Amino acid sequence: MDMKKPHLVVLALVTSALFVVLFYQKMIGLNLLLFEAVVVPVMFYVNRPIKFNLLTVSILSATGLTAFFAVIANTSWGIFVNFALLFCLGYVLAFQKGKSFAHVVCGTFLRCFLAQISLFSPQPKDETDPNAKTSFWRKSYKFFFIVVIPVCILLFFFVLYLASSSGFYYFVEPFLNKIADWISKISFTMFWFFILGLIVANPLIMRTKPFSIYEQDCSSSNELKRIRRKYFFPFRTTALKTQNTAGVVLLFLLNALILCFNYVDITNIWIGFEWNGRFLREFVHEGTWILLFSVFISAAIALYFFHNNLNFYSKNKLLKRLTVLWIVQNLVMTLSVAIRNFHYINHFGLAYKRIAVLFFLVLVAVGLVTIIIKILQLKSSYFLWRINGFSLLVVLTVSSLFNWDTIITKYNFAHCNRSLIEYRFIAELSDAALPYAAKTMEELADIDAAQKKAMPPEIISQDYLWDYQTYYDCMIRKQTVFLKHYQSRSVLEWNLPDYLAYRKLNKTTKADK
Repeated sequence: MDMKKPHLVVLALVTSALFVVLFYQKMIGLNLLLFEAVVVPVMFYVNRPIKFNLLTVSILSATGLTAFFAVIANTSWGIFVNFALLFCLGYVLAFQKGKSFAHVVCGTFLRCFLAQISLFSPQPKDETDPNAKTSFWRKSYKFFFIVVIPVCILLFFFVLYLASSSGFYYFVEPFLNKIADWISKISFTMFWFFILGLIVANPLIMRTKPFSIYEQDCSSSNELKRIRRKYFFPFRTTALKTQNTAGVVLLFLLNALILCFNYVDITNIWIGFEWNGRFLREFVHEGTWILLFSVFISAAIALYFFHNNLNFYSKNKLLKRLTVLWIVQNLVMTLSVAIRNFHYINHFGLAYKRIAVLFFLVLVAVGLVTIIIKILQLKSSYFLWRINGFSLLVVLTVSSLFNWDTIITKYNFAHCNRSLIEYRFIAELSDAALPYAAKTMEELADIDAAQKKAMPPEIISQDYLWDYQTYYDCMIRKQTVFLKHYQSRSVLEWNLPDYLAYRKLNKTTKADK
């Protein structure tokens, strides 16, 4: 039996209050795990799922895993992914027949807005009950006359009595003072934080109507179906034959062109790459996005030729082979982009965008492989959405399981004899990286000497780069602030990386004394 809306409103308000208690003026840590340990069972209670499909189990598992690693790894990215997956979990529990994560993401985005309206809208009427249409307004009418009007009249006479009798005023003054003190202690910041909690709680608790994208997701199939069209012409049409011939000509030319391009890339980037001592931004940034754009255009061309009945044309074998060859060569191009990125990392160290490019290339490679499967096994476009959506879920989950700040710091300092150390960037990383970023002046002097041997003078002399003395002073201040503030944190803010950082830095500080 469906839960009535007043009960949902109460649950949303309680969830918002819990959000304030756990997160107000606190850092994210153990409180996130506790919040979801309470909210997820409430979501199950509200929606009463009957049967779990693979998508629901995957999102539930990913949500639990990312919540756990928000405490173990505790990165901003991991926390963002966890909250996004929590909203997606609310969607799949409310609409339990969904099959594609790509559709879930779109539906979740819409639900986050519509759920806010649902809080203030009338309860959805029961079509079998002729009186349900006016039930909401009848209840509002009764509430207005039974509660609102009497309270207003009571307050009016209360003010009149206060103005007319000083004795009555002195009688109620202690009570009024207590109310005034209570109101003065109310934090408007906390009030708005409560509203934020309500905005978070609504998509998780409140009901919304199914979207058309959900109905499309439920009715779609992985298998491609042939659509037989009737032609009202006295002669036989040759549309499929023309499309097939045009496709063969185009794909043959494109394969020849990309073969030349890949040959040059393999020769110059895979095998014979030599760094000329200059910045590789143009080599990687501009080249990467241009190549990835060409990969997407290539995928669009392949999908254009195999989106309709040309899949069932009996003489399309040559076109299929040329298209598969075209996609394979685009996979080679994707690998070339990865090798460009590795060259960049090798000479300029790890950074967020360089790591993100590698994860993105995994998604691109999966997308190209699924296009090949679609062409060879006659799969529908929905198959692409479903498989690539699932790969997106996996990549998002995996990318949130690591503390990238500590990985970046360890890697960059370990390879200071061959790659550039950007002190300003490392100084801006999270506190979890402090034990690996804090160096003595002797260590920094050795690193600086290694940098001068590894990097050309025109690079290490750039104005935006810090010298190691500036970096040392910044890290001393940052370390002092962290050690001081960590001691004042509550148990709810506990997370493993900061705890380990505090222990290591505390031991180092005591040893120095």
